[in-house]
Amino acid sequence: MADEAGLVPPRGGQSDEPIVQLIAFMLAVAAIWACWPLVRLEIPAGDRFAMIDLVREHWDHRRLLEPWLDQRWAWLASKSYHLWFTLAALPGVTAVGLVQAFDRRTASPVLAAPAGWLAGAGLGYLLYRSFCADSWPLAVMMPATFAFLGGGIAARLAAPSRKVTLLRGTRLRAFTGGRGGRLQARLTGGVTLAGLPLSREDETMHVAVIGATGSGKSTALRALMADALRRGDRQVVADPEGAAMSAFFATGDIILNPFDRRCARWDLLAEIERTSDFAFLAQSLLPHLGVGEHDQWITYAQQLLAAALENWVTARLGSSSEFISTLATATIDELKALCADTPAARYFEKGGERMLASILGTLAPAIGHLRLIARVEGEPFSIRQWIRNSSGSLWMPYAANQTAALRGLVSCWMNIAILETLSLSPSRERRIWFHVDELDALGRIEGLKDAQARLRKFGGCVAIGFQSFAQVKSVYGEGAHTIIENCGNLLLLRAGASDGGGTAKLASDLIGDREVERDDISRSQTRGRYTSRSTSTQTRRAVEDTALASEIMQLANCDGYCKRATRPRWTKARFPYVDYAERVPPFSSL
Repeated sequence: MADEAGLVPPRGGQSDEPIVQLIAFMLAVAAIWACWPLVRLEIPAGDRFAMIDLVREHWDHRRLLEPWLDQRWAWLASKSYHLWFTLAALPGVTAVGLVQAFDRRTASPVLAAPAGWLAGAGLGYLLYRSFCADSWPLAVMMPATFAFLGGGIAARLAAPSRKVTLLRGTRLRAFTGGRGGRLQARLTGGVTLAGLPLSREDETMHVAVIGATGSGKSTALRALMADALRRGDRQVVADPEGAAMSAFFATGDIILNPFDRRCARWDLLAEIERTSDFAFLAQSLLPHLGVGEHDQWITYAQQLLAAALENWVTARLGSSSEFISTLATATIDELKALCADTPAARYFEKGGERMLASILGTLAPAIGHLRLIARVEGEPFSIRQWIRNSSGSLWMPYAANQTAALRGLVSCWMNIAILETLSLSPSRERRIWFHVDELDALGRIEGLKDAQARLRKFGGCVAIGFQSFAQVKSVYGEGAHTIIENCGNLLLLRAGASDGGGTAKLASDLIGDREVERDDISRSQTRGRYTSRSTSTQTRRAVEDTALASEIMQLANCDGYCKRATRPRWTKARFPYVDYAERVPPFSSL
C-alpha cells in the first residue's frame, strides 16, 4: 500500500490541481477542430464534405432522422471516415500529453499518448465491425472515441503523481474489508473490533469506542461482545436500554435492576469478608467526584457509612435490609450509638451539628440507592462471590428514565466487580469483560482508572463507549484523559464539536499528526511590455493532522478509524449494522 511505502496520496484521492485536466480537455478539443482541415486534405476530393454541411443535413432530415442516419453514416463508413475521424483524434491526445508533460515536467505523457491512441484505435476498430449491423453512427465513431480515450488515459497514467512522502508520524492504512477479519476470529476463537481481529494481548489492553448518537458505537460494542460470548468469556455489562442483554441473555445469567422482576437480591453484607471491606463498600457507594471541596465532604460521609456498617456487622444487629432501613429512619442519637467507638463518633459531638447535617446530606443519595435494592426479594446474591465462583454474564440494564435512580448502584456494582477481579490469581487464559456503554451517563466508577493499569494480568478487559468527552470529563475530571490513555484499542466514529473542537478534536488528536514531504509547484505571470511566465517546483516539509476534526464530524454511520494496541498503524474501518434477535425482553416491570 502507498502509506506503507512511505508515500501518502493527496486527501480525497484527487489530483493536486483538477484544473489541469480541464485545460487538457479543452485544448484537445481545440486541437482536433484546428487540425481537421489538414486531415480533410488527405481525403479524396470526391469524398470530402464540410462539417457544417453534415450538421445542416441532420437538421433538414430531423423528421425522418433514423432512416437517414443509417443511409448517411453507412456512406461515411464506405468512404473510410471511421479511419479519418480516428486520425483527427491524434492531435487531441497529443495536446493532452503536452499539457500533462508541462504540468509534471516530464516527457513521458507525450510518448505515452500516441501509444494509447493506437491501442484505443485498435479496440475501437474491433467494436466498429461489431456495431456495423446495429448502428452505423455508433460504428463509425467507435475507433475515434476509443482512440481519444486511450491516448488521454495513457498520458494521464504516464504523468507521475506529485510526490508526497511520509517521513514520520501516524500511518493510516486503508480499509481492506471486515469479512476476512471476522472469519479469522471465528476460526481462531478470537474477537474483532469493527471487523479487525484483536490478538489475545490486545484484548487485555482495553477498548474505547467514541462516537455520537447513531454513529455505530453500540453496534461495534455488541459485535465485540458477541465474539467474546461465543467463546465462553464472562461479561459484566452496564447496559443502557437493555439492548445487549435482550440479544445475548443466557440461562444462568444474573440481572441487577431493582425495577425489574428478574432482579437478583444483592446483599450488601454478603460483600463483607474482612475489615477493610467496610471502607471499600463505602467508597463504592459514595465515589469521589474529582472536586476538591466536595470530595472532602464525601470522605466524611464514607467514614460515617463505614463506621456504621462495621458496628452493625460486628454486633450482628440484623440483615442488610434492616441496616438500610436504620440508616434511612434512625434519629441522630441512634446514629451516634451506631457509630460509637469509631473515628466517625467525632461527628456527633456538641457544636458540630451543622457539619453533621452536611455529612448526612452527602450520605443521603447512597441511602436512597440502597433502599431501592432492599425491596427486592429472593436469595442473597454477592457480586464478589459471583466473580470468584460462577460463570455466565452479569447484566445491569437500565432505561433512560431509570438512569438518575440507578447510576449510583450500577457504578457501585461495577466497581465491586472490577476490584474483586484484581483479587483473583493471575491468569493469561481468563477473560472477564467489563462493558460500560454510555460511560458519560453513569456515575463515577471509583476504581476504573487505577484498575485499568492492573487488570491485564488477571484477565480483565474493559470496553467503554461514550458520546461526549466533555460529559466524561465532568464525571471523572482530569482522570478522564487517563481512562482513554489506558485503552490501547481505539475505535473513533463520527463525533461532534463544541468550543475548542470538542470530541471531534479529541479524536483527531488521538489519531495524531504526521510529517510529510511534498513537491509544490508554483506558477507566476508578469504582464507589461513583455509577458513572461515562470514555474518553479520545490520540496516542502509540513506537519499536518492525519484526520481533521471536520473529517471526523462528517463520517458516515459505522465508518471510523480503528487502532489495535499491538499494531502501529491506524486503519480506516467500516463495519455492518447487525440487528440481533431478541432472546428475552429488555425489561420486565414489577
